[in-house]
Amino acid sequence: MKRKLIRAGLMALFCISVFSGASFAKDIVLRLSDHDVLGGLKGQIGTFWINEIEKQTGGKVKIKAYWGGTLFNAEEQLKALSDGVVDIAAIYPDFYPKQLPLFGAFWLFPKGPENWDNIRWIYKESIAKIPEFDRELKQAGVKILLMENGLPMSYMARYPISSLKDIKGKKWRAGDRWNLKLLENQGAVAISVPWGDCYMALETGTVDGIVSNYDGMHRQKFDEPAKNILAGKAIGWSQPMFYCINQKKWDSIPAELQEAILRATEITEKAFGDMYSAEFDRIVEAEKKAGCTVNFYSPEDVDSWADEKCLEGLREIFCSELQADGIENSKEMLEQMKAIINAGIAKEK
Repeated sequence: MKRKLIRAGLMALFCISVFSGASFAKDIVLRLSDHDVLGGLKGQIGTFWINEIEKQTGGKVKIKAYWGGTLFNAEEQLKALSDGVVDIAAIYPDFYPKQLPLFGAFWLFPKGPENWDNIRWIYKESIAKIPEFDRELKQAGVKILLMENGLPMSYMARYPISSLKDIKGKKWRAGDRWNLKLLENQGAVAISVPWGDCYMALETGTVDGIVSNYDGMHRQKFDEPAKNILAGKAIGWSQPMFYCINQKKWDSIPAELQEAILRATEITEKAFGDMYSAEFDRIVEAEKKAGCTVNFYSPEDVDSWADEKCLEGLREIFCSELQADGIENSKEMLEQMKAIINAGIAKEK
């Protein structure tokens, strides 16, 4: 009888242990910080991905998302993620030119494919084949989980615009130094204005127009003071956007759940293609209904913006800066990127 009681007690402890372990597995909650608001294309893919992770992991992994810079603004995201203050964060490399410098090279190849599948292929191929990308991520202590992108570049103006020739002599804003240089190359007066001040800058005439990703500008309602739009798909929002996870946190997740998360990511990235196309069309229709004039840039406009002579000069500056930071093979890496991007464009022919 004593042995039976001991055996029963051990079995009970075993059952409690198994139950507790299962409970623990179901209770993995990852904190996600995003500086963007929950809306538009970003909100669509973010929500889809979060739901898909829960689905693929059978509810064992849940993500608690904090949107709109509730926890950290765009410039703070990478440090918060590297330090493990959050588990997952939206990372836009342009905000971290010192930590993720090579990602800035994508701006120097503005002409790209129009379909998300081919854009995604370029990003994945570049990161897989150029070791410097991986080195930068490892130094930051982060791992890319999900790739996404803003809609292609569009031009919103206070005055009528039907081609890039119409920006000459006007005051135009871009968000980074390379696109400011490309504006200057078109004969525009390039002006740097913080993103949060752009609506007022348009309204007051501080700038005549703004170039940025189509969905971002529409979400910020820049097309209210700037009702003249020049849009298209071949001038890409070249730099990728990511949801990254803290590497140590990733390593702590059981392998079967890691596989499920990656499966959710693959499903989400493929689904993003339909979201990407549909959002472009939706914005065009919404702007027309709101009384905006929407024109589409021509192949000649694309070639003018992606002026190879100007871009080669910018690439020289970019490479010299990387070399000064000890990255000696920067020219070779840009040549690799150029070949990959050309191959991605060729996929659409």
